[in-house]
Amino acid sequence: MDGAGRAAPIIETVVTTINPDGSVNCGAMGVEWGEERIVIKPYAGTRTLRNLRATGAAVVNLTDDVLLFSQAALGDPHPPTRPAASVEGAVLDDASSWREVRVEAIDDSAERARVSTVVVDRGTGREGEDIRAELSRLQVLVDKTAGPRERDAMEYVARHLRAVVGDP
Repeated sequence: MDGAGRAAPIIETVVTTINPDGSVNCGAMGVEWGEERIVIKPYAGTRTLRNLRATGAAVVNLTDDVLLFSQAALGDPHPPTRPAASVEGAVLDDASSWREVRVEAIDDSAERARVSTVVVDRGTGREGEDIRAELSRLQVLVDKTAGPRERDAMEYVARHLRAVVGDP
């Protein structure tokens, strides 16, 4: 729940954590997104969960790179990264934006753990004008050709974009 008592939106992300050997682990994951708190929900037995326990930190990256997202869901990609500013973690070089988080609590009583985190730093990459310009370009196509469900989908995306990166 967010501060107003509403359910937090689920945002698809690539969560980066640090492996014991210092390399970066990427996990595609829907997270419960909030401005001050994010809940990461890794499956039991995953590297992501082990790393969250060991380091107490992660970076939650927003990306529009579908190939990286697919690789992070199904494999072990090693995309270009840079060190996070405030946690032991890695920011994807191509991230639209990111949140650096510290673990507050881990509930692993179910198949998917609930890792409650607090946002300690944040940043933006290409997001701002690039994403807004692309959304505006696509809105023209939606206005001309879309049916009701496609219009609803576009509004849903725009609403979430405003929630994550704010209004222009």
